[in-house]
Amino acid sequence: MNKSYLIVPIVLLAVFGFIYQGALKEMQAKDLAKQEIALRVRAEEKKRKDDIEAKATADAKKRQDEREAADRAKEVKKQKEYDDAMKALKDEAAKYSTEADKLSKEAADLEIQIAQARTDKEKLNRETFDLAKQVELGKINRRTAEIEIQRVIEMVAKKLNDSSIAVPPPPPPLVVK
Repeated sequence: MNKSYLIVPIVLLAVFGFIYQGALKEMQAKDLAKQEIALRVRAEEKKRKDDIEAKATADAKKRQDEREAADRAKEVKKQKEYDDAMKALKDEAAKYSTEADKLSKEAADLEIQIAQARTDKEKLNRETFDLAKQVELGKINRRTAEIEIQRVIEMVAKKLNDSSIAVPPPPPPLVVK
């Protein structure tokens, strides 16, 4: 057999191995360069992310502080409104209490006046009744007196009729001339 069958492939294999080794070193160098670039990019991204995160954290803290300040202001305002409302309610309650006392006193005075008016009305009704009673008794006494007068007149008239004094003398005889 031909030795070239063995030598050519071995030489080609050696050339290939040499080229392959060079390509491997070149690929490794490219990989290292890519890794360094990737690391730098990652470092820059991390730095950028950290900056963004720091800005976001600072912004969030600032917003949180503003929100807390607004909440405190709202709470203070709400407390002030509550205190003002409670003061107004207390003032109004005191006013209504004073007014209720005044109205109670007026009601008591009016009840006294009503009781006095009822007493006066009852007294007036009693006086009116007594006067009406006296008038009726006067009418009854007058009728009784009139009846008594009539009875006495009738009795006197009857006695006069029955008595000789009341009988006129007979007429004198007539003289004829």
